Amino acid sequence: MSQITPLNILNHEIVGLETHIVSSRDPSHVSKTGTIVAETQEMIQLDTAEGEVFLAKDVCVFQITLPDGAVVQVDGNLLKGRPEDRLKKRQNRRW
Repeated sequence: MSQITPLNILNHEIVGLETHIVSSRDPSHVSKTGTIVAETQEMIQLDTAEGEVFLAKDVCVFQITLPDGAVVQVDGNLLKGRPEDRLKKRQNRRW
């Protein structure tokens, strides 16, 4: 698998990456920081200092830190859908 970059983040697994919520329609989610521990079609589970938090993808903007230290801002609407389908899209484009 290719290295994750800001250009291909939507085609990669994001579980295990550090993230910070920069904006949200739910004010209680803004400024939460932690590690993404799980992802479903509509939700992201974040492990924070206060405990685990479930965030709706479509209401948040995530600032994700990639393994190489680069930081990319991603609108949660772009992450909506089943994670495995998002990963399959990458494979289909290669064929």
